[in-house]
Amino acid sequence: MEYQIPLIIYNPALIHPQQISKLCSQIDVAPTLLGIMNWSYKSKFFGKDIVKMAPEEERAFISNYQKLGYIKNNQLTILSPQQKVTQYNIDPNSGEMKPEPIDQNLQNEAIIYYQSANYLYKNKLDKWDVK
Repeated sequence: MEYQIPLIIYNPALIHPQQISKLCSQIDVAPTLLGIMNWSYKSKFFGKDIVKMAPEEERAFISNYQKLGYIKNNQLTILSPQQKVTQYNIDPNSGEMKPEPIDQNLQNEAIIYYQSANYLYKNKLDKWDVK
């Protein structure tokens, strides 16, 4: 897989050196930085503080100009135009991907994340406005 982006946060006054190897996305950077600084905040972020992220919360979002990807539990779900869905099992060591039958729960999670973000954006809302 070619979606690995390293992130280095350097501030010896706030954090001790450590390596965190969690599945996460660029949307997690801001919540993580704010968490490290001990700032409490109410946000529009869909991201999470990766320092506090539990293993079952690990997930990543990837996309290109037409396809939306959601990675969780070594499974990549790809949402494509015309409601096409494909899924792959990812070997985390080699990056090799093998086609898999559709896991309906992962498909629904991917759709919910992307459709919720789209709805909030189009309606100029934040996630705290939705009841």
